[in-house]
Amino acid sequence: MDPAVPKATLKVLGLCAALLVLVAAVTVAVAVMVWRSEAVGKLRGCRERAANESRELGNRLAELERERARLQRAAAAGERAEDALRRELAQARGDGKKLNASLASCRERAARLEANATALRDEVVALRRERSELARGKAALREEVARGEEQARGLRQRLEEAAEQRRALRARGEQCEARQRELEATLRDYAAEVDALRRRTRDRATGRRCPQSRKG
Repeated sequence: MDPAVPKATLKVLGLCAALLVLVAAVTVAVAVMVWRSEAVGKLRGCRERAANESRELGNRLAELERERARLQRAAAAGERAEDALRRELAQARGDGKKLNASLASCRERAARLEANATALRDEVVALRRERSELARGKAALREEVARGEEQARGLRQRLEEAAEQRRALRARGEQCEARQRELEATLRDYAAEVDALRRRTRDRATGRRCPQSRKG
């Protein structure tokens, strides 16, 4: 056996071992780098989540502060409302006593009003009867008025006829007066003629006697 063969084998084995060690080292380094990268990514994610959670917690804290302030204001308002309610309750109790007294007075007034309403209903019934009687009387009056109007129309017609007769009589009276005046004038003329005839007759008689006396 050649003594150089074991040496070459040892060298090869050494190289293989060195190669294996190098591969293992590279693998470990790569694994470490991958782990470190993952760890850095996880750490970054944790930081982001922590920042987000911190912001959320800050927002939640601010909201809780606002809610606390609102609840404090609500509590103060509730206390004020409670005081107001207590005052209103005391006032309501006082008003309740007044209302009870008013209720008793209202009941008495209601009783009086009921009595008055009964009396008014009786009066309404009586007024309805009177209204019916008045309606009947009104109808009778209307009939009487109609008869009176008819009589008035007859009287107006008779008055017109009487006025017409009066005018006719007046015209006849005027005609009679004119006729009478004419007759009086005629009589005066006749009287004047008669007087003239008498004077002529006397004159004639006197004239005849005078010559005879002269002859004697």
